[in-house]
Amino acid sequence: MNIHDRIRKILSEENLSISEFERNLGVGQNSISTCLRRTSSIGHNVLVAIKKNYPRYSFDWLLTGDDNQTGDDNQSDTKEIISGLLQKLQDLEKDLKRLEE
Repeated sequence: MNIHDRIRKILSEENLSISEFERNLGVGQNSISTCLRRTSSIGHNVLVAIKKNYPRYSFDWLLTGDDNQTGDDNQSDTKEIISGLLQKLQDLEKDLKRLEE
């Protein structure tokens, strides 16, 4: 299965036409249709838009076909979120200490 087959699988699983998919991704009309028909390269903007709009599909699966289709390659995203939350908690602790003074 290549990347084109995996995009077709997303279309099937999400019950979308190619034109609906293109609209959801905010890419040009017929851009994905043409890529799939010609089996030409898929642009970076399309891959990013797929990840943004359909986060349940991992980059690893989309790019390589790794079986971890819905696996969360969001691990780095999760670490980033946790780090941000910890920073906010530290900022709140500082604010509370200032208010108590």
